[in-house]
Amino acid sequence: MSWKYLLRRIAFSPYDYKATHINPEKVSLAVIHIPDQIGDAMSIFPVIRSLERQKVDHLIIVASTLNKTVFDDLILASTRLTVIEMTFQDNAGLTEVKAVALEIRKAFGTPDLCVEAMRKNNFKTMCFIKNLKAKTNFQVVGLSLRCFSPACKIPSRMDQVFRAPVPLTWSIMMREAGFPLVRPRFEFPLGEDVQNEVREDLDYAGKYVALNFEGSVDERTFSAAMIKKIIILIRQQLKIPVVIVHSPKGMNTAIELEQIFDHVYRLNLAPSIKRSAAVIKDAFIVITPDTSILHIASAFNIPTLAIYANYKTRWPAMQDIAETIVVGNHINDLNLDEFSMALRSLQTRLDLPHEDREVPAGHAVNE
Repeated sequence: MSWKYLLRRIAFSPYDYKATHINPEKVSLAVIHIPDQIGDAMSIFPVIRSLERQKVDHLIIVASTLNKTVFDDLILASTRLTVIEMTFQDNAGLTEVKAVALEIRKAFGTPDLCVEAMRKNNFKTMCFIKNLKAKTNFQVVGLSLRCFSPACKIPSRMDQVFRAPVPLTWSIMMREAGFPLVRPRFEFPLGEDVQNEVREDLDYAGKYVALNFEGSVDERTFSAAMIKKIIILIRQQLKIPVVIVHSPKGMNTAIELEQIFDHVYRLNLAPSIKRSAAVIKDAFIVITPDTSILHIASAFNIPTLAIYANYKTRWPAMQDIAETIVVGNHINDLNLDEFSMALRSLQTRLDLPHEDREVPAGHAVNE
């Protein structure tokens, strides 16, 4: 037992209280607390689907301004759904965190279960738990406070020791607590309206590569020079169009790429994560350095070439067909020969036609 663990346990002890034994058949009101990133929201769906299969009466999801869009089109068959939006936790103050928890208690009563999905051991998380004061709490980050169910032990070990994929950890969490076992997967519910507007704007019914060039930080964002080399390789090897998937900050780069290359396109619509998801859902292959885009591709089971800077085993590609490249601290350390080999592997696995003689990566980027 580390000193860090002991100190955290002592620091969090004022927020602790004794949880009751969980009985899935008696859970009527459940809360999922996850004001964090898009990937965290997509990974929690094994919990949502398990609660839905248990026919819990009411599920409240506390989402962030960033990840709420993941739940906009979510429809549950027999469970009432309420989505509450709050400030992204890194930016939220303790006053707001406390107020959200207390408002839930005031409006809906004491929850039977709170699933603490923030995956962060911090005072804001514990402040929410203490003020919500659900009858019992689930988490997978290794805390052993009394407010957490004993059922958390095995999934916490999976997360902390074995670094298991996050959806798998949540699926096992629900099984250990006696809830229905569901498939561990990412999900991104998407309405027909956004899919139709994207298809109409793109006006292309054939196979295409959805290419994302930017991550949430600079270390996971390709430089303009590197993304141009990547496009050349894609066009030489796959010989199918490329559709750029980008955020608002990548608009200028996307416009430049569309102007430079033939058969490279972007949406004329304003960029949004839901429109990007619609592009990905219809793609034949996705190529990305960003885990949020990777998880969306996993949700729709789209073959993907994932390029990681500082790979984390908790967030892998979970679709049936995927290739993974791990580079150093910066995504621009990508080896183009390795990229070409991974692309060729996807071609073979998808039975795509390609030339017998592969164009060397070094030659391709100098044309």
